[in-house]
Amino acid sequence: MKYALLILLPFLFAACQQTIGKKPDEALERQTLKSIIRYIGKLPPKGATHDNKFAPAFDEYYDQLATQHRIDLYHQDAKTGDIYLLVSRIAPSLQVKRVATGIHLRMAGDSITYYNEVFRTWKMPEAELSKKGSMLFAKMVKGEDLTPYYPQNSGKEEYVEFPDPKVHFDTQKRRWVMEGEDPLEEYRPTTQ
Repeated sequence: MKYALLILLPFLFAACQQTIGKKPDEALERQTLKSIIRYIGKLPPKGATHDNKFAPAFDEYYDQLATQHRIDLYHQDAKTGDIYLLVSRIAPSLQVKRVATGIHLRMAGDSITYYNEVFRTWKMPEAELSKKGSMLFAKMVKGEDLTPYYPQNSGKEEYVEFPDPKVHFDTQKRRWVMEGEDPLEEYRPTTQ
């Protein structure tokens, strides 16, 4: 019996070390991106605000924007039903780079009842983002502390761009907000 445990121990250890999350099937990816794109995506030009971004007039814009995003990792907690995502898109750069967002959400039917963008990475080459994104994603799912990877704590190594000391994600507004004065406030569209 003792020897059987010694033989099984490496296999049990390996099973515990498996990466958390997987790539969802195509239908689940499309459906999930469609449900979150108005939060994770940029506002449409010409008249869109956070107050009216769900208007049908912007459906075509958001449908197109969803095709520019992909879900790199997906995990649903078996006990709570909470969903964790690592969503990426190509970022503006001279070389091909991507930026990823770690998301924690809860659903009730087709409605999102809780939405939190836990972190957003710096833009990185695909291989680097895959490695760092997977590590950050696993820590997020496990509820581990991500502050060592925030820009003010990570030294010269870039992991998380946001949150930082001035910018955090507001789960009530479901968007990133800046603390203090916003130097661009006067140029932002007003809500009506």
